[in-house]
Amino acid sequence: MSKSIRTLFFTFIFLSQCLIPPVRAEEITEALSLKEALSMAYDHNPQMIEARKMIQAAQGDLITTRTFLNPELEAEIGGLKKNEAGERKGHLENIAIVQPFEPLGVRGLKTKIAKNEVKIGEETLKSVWSNIYSQVRSAYMKIILDKKELELAQENLSTMRQLFSNVQIRFQSGQGFKNDLQRAKIELLKAENDYLMVEKENKIDKGRLNLLLGRSLDVPLDIKEELKVEALKFDLQKLTAMASAKRPDLKIEKLMLDSKNKNFMKEQLNRLPSFSLGFQKTNAEYDKDYAALVSVSVPLWNLNQGEVKKAKAEREIQQAKLQATEKEAAFDVYQAYWNAAAAQKQVEYLKESVEEANELIRLADLGYREGEIDFINYRDQVKTATETKVRYYEGLYNLDQNISELERASYGSLREEEFLK
Repeated sequence: MSKSIRTLFFTFIFLSQCLIPPVRAEEITEALSLKEALSMAYDHNPQMIEARKMIQAAQGDLITTRTFLNPELEAEIGGLKKNEAGERKGHLENIAIVQPFEPLGVRGLKTKIAKNEVKIGEETLKSVWSNIYSQVRSAYMKIILDKKELELAQENLSTMRQLFSNVQIRFQSGQGFKNDLQRAKIELLKAENDYLMVEKENKIDKGRLNLLLGRSLDVPLDIKEELKVEALKFDLQKLTAMASAKRPDLKIEKLMLDSKNKNFMKEQLNRLPSFSLGFQKTNAEYDKDYAALVSVSVPLWNLNQGEVKKAKAEREIQQAKLQATEKEAAFDVYQAYWNAAAAQKQVEYLKESVEEANELIRLADLGYREGEIDFINYRDQVKTATETKVRYYEGLYNLDQNISELERASYGSLREEEFLK
């Protein structure tokens, strides 16, 4: 390559970089699948991060619990008072190291309780994820619903603009009434407002999804998927059994009951004496010696009765709480089951009504063009058809939410998705 050609080439590159503005990151709209959104939320949602940190904190407590009590060092310096010559001895006369020990069995029970706290943290993480999973799905599907409602609102707006134009032409030619023109103008303004409201909801729902994904509110995004009919079979008995075996909140209550039982046993063992072992060195001028130290602490006056009574009451409280949670979990599954079944049936009816609505619009257009129906009748039929389509998409969204709630209540994926397995 000659020198002149090389110079022209680099000049072109330089000018292209200067004249063509760079694409800013916020101008790039990211299209997310539901799986991608869920994966991002699992890694970056603030509540998930907090739950993981709580597990680390519990693991730190476990390390501390496994460690022996700290030893005690005691030193005695004698001869600080001046003698007749005005001098102080100031030397180390005694030094002792003492290691305290808890009653036998206490440290082992405390370690098991601390292990339960780690497991509770792990189940809490699952519980948090179950809620975040449902929230992300809900926000994602709501954006799909917004898009469908935007499409319908745009169709309705186009229809109202065309209708207003037709009514205006009729009025100007003397074939229409002024009140029809006014009504058409009102309906057009209403259609404009409806479109604006749906557009606003879409922006808010995208911001909500961004927050759940652990991102800034204003990150542009789009979605890849569509609302769809989910024909799933539900078995109430199996779902109830699944909830009893897998729900994190039930596991947490069971672990807490186990900890309360161990705490009760620990407080009973604390009635036994605790002791300390140590070593002492005496370095006095008149007496140099070594000694083994043994001390015993006995809960003589109340035999730890207060703590034992408290631990027993806490155990009984936790037993009652576990029973209540089990009943609430069974009802959650029961309620979510019937809601999902009803929502699935409603979608079937709404799908049939959409087919009728499409035919209604076709006949209304034909009748209005041929002058067989008036403006008011035409507008009412278009409105009915549009509302029917909106209800159908809302039904699909409602079905998805009810299935998600049933998954949360039973803690299992009915859609065979990996995130709750």
